[in-house]
Amino acid sequence: MWWVKLIILVLLVAAVVALARALMSLVRGEGKDGKTMRALAWRVGFSAAVFLFILLSMMMGWIQPHDVNPGQRYGEPIEQSAE
Repeated sequence: MWWVKLIILVLLVAAVVALARALMSLVRGEGKDGKTMRALAWRVGFSAAVFLFILLSMMMGWIQPHDVNPGQRYGEPIEQSAE
């Protein structure tokens, strides 16, 4: 499902762009106009959308979550290699 990854990537890029816009409006002194807060609100919205879309994608079966160590089950000791 390449389109799921594309949507997630677009939302993450939008969040970074909104954060950059907030920084630029803060540096330029446009914070009193509310531009900084509006840009930060957009960033929070994009981040929440990414989180909710990932949850929806997992529930619909479009993506499969995996562990850091897929061969290990919960509670089993980690095998150490003797080197």
